[in-house]
Amino acid sequence: MINVKHLIHKYNQNTILNDVSFAQEQGTVTAIIGPSGSGKTTLLRTLNALALPESGTITIGDETFNASKHTKKDITKLRQKSAMVFQNYNLFKNKTILENITVGLIHGKNHSTTQAKEIALSYLERVNLLNQKDKYPIQLSGGQSQRIGIIRALALNPDVLLLDEPTSALDPESIQSVLSLIKSIAQEGMTMVLVTHEIEFAKAIADQMIFIDDGQIIHHGTPQEVLDNSKSERIQRFLNKVITERDNQ
Repeated sequence: MINVKHLIHKYNQNTILNDVSFAQEQGTVTAIIGPSGSGKTTLLRTLNALALPESGTITIGDETFNASKHTKKDITKLRQKSAMVFQNYNLFKNKTILENITVGLIHGKNHSTTQAKEIALSYLERVNLLNQKDKYPIQLSGGQSQRIGIIRALALNPDVLLLDEPTSALDPESIQSVLSLIKSIAQEGMTMVLVTHEIEFAKAIADQMIFIDDGQIIHHGTPQEVLDNSKSERIQRFLNKVITERDNQ
């Protein structure tokens, strides 16, 4: 389903991703963890061509993107395979909640306005936000905004859902509502790649976990293999720091 081979990405002569490779089966969840600045988000963004690596290949389904030899059409094809959920929602401030969902369906998927509204309303009903459809993003809480961001991505019917720290800007109560939604999506068999600092949640829903540090995949395997059975001093230092930061909140 997803096959990433030998990705190298640089920024201002700094190597952000250094020969990164991983594979993922359809209907599974990959959680990417690691310290700040390790390359987690960059790796996620390459899967949607929001970051363009210098070399390597990305295959999603039947579409293969060659980083060292591509066209604008190749970028478009890769982007059509996935949908991204951002940590800061990225909702259009000048559009209503309903319009935020329908705009991608109309202009990206060529749905009619009527079709787009029907799809949007069904997703809003799913997350109990149908009564918010005519409001603007500024009128919503962080948790509500992030759930809108998630269903906006889902409404596009992507092959892969990409989530970049979806709870990082939320209060504890909102975090739980967003995590519950993500868990339900995973249980329905959506292929997902998730960058997160919610280690216990990642452990509960992920089929595969990747620990990335300094632009390289240091460890990968099941959550149990990476978190519980690993004797890596680097991972233990990372987990101890996560626990300390959580306890100090």
